[in-house]
Amino acid sequence: MDALLFMVALVAYLAVAGVRLGDPETKPPWLPFILDGILAVGLVAHAAALGLGVYRTGELPVHSAGPSIASLAMVVGIGALALRPRKQGEILAGVHVALVAVLLGLSLLMPVPTHNPEPALASVWLPIHAVSTFLGISSFGLAFGISIVYLKVRQRLKSKKLAGLGRLPAIDTLDRLNTHCILAGFLALTVGIASGGLWAFTKETGPSGLGPTVWATLLAWGWYAAAVLVRVVGGWRGKVAAQFSVVGFAGMVLSLGGILIALQGWHG
Repeated sequence: MDALLFMVALVAYLAVAGVRLGDPETKPPWLPFILDGILAVGLVAHAAALGLGVYRTGELPVHSAGPSIASLAMVVGIGALALRPRKQGEILAGVHVALVAVLLGLSLLMPVPTHNPEPALASVWLPIHAVSTFLGISSFGLAFGISIVYLKVRQRLKSKKLAGLGRLPAIDTLDRLNTHCILAGFLALTVGIASGGLWAFTKETGPSGLGPTVWATLLAWGWYAAAVLVRVVGGWRGKVAAQFSVVGFAGMVLSLGGILIALQGWHG
């Protein structure tokens, strides 16, 4: 049943991304509302599939590669729904929904873990750690999509290819959104790391040291800390902030994705 629900979600995401990445000037004014409805249906099916997995296993969907990436995809999808407040947000939302479809597709290809992790609710700090970390990574995913669009708009402005730019968000708007997403993600990841330490400290077995996932998360935190300093303290904006977002999220996905596959979970 959950496989069918994931398939419904994936089809909905692909349909929404395909239409939204087209030319909005040729679309009827009511179409965005229909697309929002389709995206909402996809998110409901996505959440239901994750909920069935939790009901069947009794574990939060963060302990193995597939459910972890699927959870990340759903949070990014919610952000994509919130980021389309006006016509100029259609392309931006399309990029994010395409990212959601890719993440969900990857999650369905992940191997099923062969071990049973400890109960997800053994400590109050584990849900806080998991939710905060995923919110942080999801915010960085939104910043990644925004930065891709920003760099494209900037390239067209510099080359004076102005045709069709009216259907894209203003470059200053994209820069502000990128900054807000980075700051929100940095704060959430900070809470995730801190609560993860408290969870490890309160486990019956005690802390098990800094594994590869912890090191990768700390490196990501350091990268985005530098991005915050560059943007807020150094006053650098625009291209540099966008490049930080693109490189940071791509590196984080590659490193954490490799660890998830190798360990069949976040911490083995």
